[in-house]
Order: sequence, then C-alpha cells, then structure tokens
Amino acid sequence: MEQKPSQSHSGDFNRPEIKRRHGTHNQSATLARHWVNNDHFETAFFNALSAVFPIGETFMIKSVSPWKGQLPEPLNTQVENFIYQEAAHSREHNVANRNIAKSGYAMEPLLASIQNVVSRLQNMGPLGSLTGTMCIEHLTSIIAAEVLDGEHLHAAEPSQRDFWYWHAIEEVEHKAVAFDLFQYVTRDWSAARRWTFRSGFMAIIAVSFLYNRTQGQLDLLKQDGVGSFAALRGMFAFGFGKGGIGRNILRPLMRFFKPGFHPWQTDDRDLITKGEAMIAASKAAKAGDEQQQLGDRREKPRFKKAA
Repeated sequence: MEQKPSQSHSGDFNRPEIKRRHGTHNQSATLARHWVNNDHFETAFFNALSAVFPIGETFMIKSVSPWKGQLPEPLNTQVENFIYQEAAHSREHNVANRNIAKSGYAMEPLLASIQNVVSRLQNMGPLGSLTGTMCIEHLTSIIAAEVLDGEHLHAAEPSQRDFWYWHAIEEVEHKAVAFDLFQYVTRDWSAARRWTFRSGFMAIIAVSFLYNRTQGQLDLLKQDGVGSFAALRGMFAFGFGKGGIGRNILRPLMRFFKPGFHPWQTDDRDLITKGEAMIAASKAAKAGDEQQQLGDRREKPRFKKAA
C-alpha cells in the first residue's frame, strides 16, 4: 500500500532518529533454495537484490565519506550514522550471499555486474558518486517501504524475513541522508540546475537498476532450469502484477522528478514502527516455540530398563 506524500515543500519535516542498532543477525546457515514462499520468482527477486548490497553499500559509504566532519549539524551526525548502518548492511548481506551460494546458486556473475556499475560511478568523481548514491538510496528506500508495508515476505523463512525487515527499517530511516548531503554540496547551484542534474542522473540510474536486477533474476532462474520466456513472464507477473513490488514503487519513483521534491515529503515513519513490531512478534513467537519444545522434552515419559 502506497504512502501518501505530505504537502510541505519547505524541507522542515518530522524525521526519525537514525539509530545504531545491533547489526548481527542469526541468519539460517542452511537456507532453503526457494526461501520466499517456496517460489522461484519471489526468491530470485530478493536474492538478486541481496547481491547488490555488499559492494553497493561499501560504494555508498565511500561516496559520502569525503564530506564527513565538514558538515553542519545535524547533517554530520546523520552521515556518520548512515555510514554505521550501511557498513552493517554490507557485512550482513555478505553472510546472506554466502548462504544463498550454499543453497546452490552461483552468485559470481551478479557480483561482477554490480562491480561494473560501481566502477563506472566511481569514475565520475566525488559528485558523480554522491549523486549516484542519492539516486540508488531513493530506489532502495521505496523498495524497503513496500517490503514493510506489503506482505511480500510474510511466508518467507523466518530468520531471513526478520533480517530483511531490519534492513528495510534502516533504509527508510536514513532515506534522506544522501539527498540532504547532495543539497548541501550543491547549495550554490540554482534550483533549476540542481533539478536537471539529479533528474537526468536518476533516469540513467533507474534504467540501469531495472536492467541489472532483471539480468540477475534471469541468471538465477536459469540456474533453476527456468527458460528465458517463462522467467520473464513469471518475473513480470510477480513484479508488475496486482500488488507487485515493481508496480507499487512506480509512483514513489516518479516523485523524485518533481521540482521541490524531498524524501520526507512522504512520511512513512509508521513503517519503521510496524517493522520493529513485526520483528519483535517474530522473536516472541520463536521464544515461545523453544519454550514449548523444552517443556515437551521435560514431560516426555522415561522408562527404566527391565532388570
């Protein structure tokens, strides 16, 4: 379900605290091959997305770091907390990607494709890297909001579901940091120049993101023995059918191109609360199951051997 934008364009928005959470997660080391709803296409989407993060998040950290320590508050602290969160995401998705590989997928082609994109952005210099980061952050934050607001992971393997909810919470939480840093770095530009630059960059990034994530899913589905035509048909149905992630993020994506846009014009702080509640409920359910199993073992009758 799409979050409605507020009417304010002043830049004075209610924002959540960017928290430094405990970032180590007990991900399942024996991950089922199709861990999302036992479905090839749903699993391929999240596995292809996971492949992005170790390299991508490291690139984003490097993109914002040149200005760290030179910024006014609260932006400087927000950048520092952004770096902390992104480092945790990179580390944890390295674990996730190793587990995906253990389930039988070759991840190397996807990682090589991402490295190629990152290398091209790095060659554009500090401002190009920062602008690319701003655009990618908008894409990941609207996907994260959709993951928290929809039911896409409700039937996923529990430890992976909670791990993705944690990541999604933090993507929503820090969704404006790179944007605000870009605004600060280009503060001497006219509004028209800034809009033209960021909009042109986003057009390229969005097409590249769609193309590369599609290629990644096709590669994974090919490893499942799914032919190209069937793979494209299934991917389109999952992504752009009714309630699909791709379909639901189209309007939030297009808001980026609106003059005067700011990420917190869409106030989705409630999704952070919702995500934290879902994780807490999952942990409570797991603790209850473990307690029940312990009780069952204690109540199991014991028989002595006959003399």
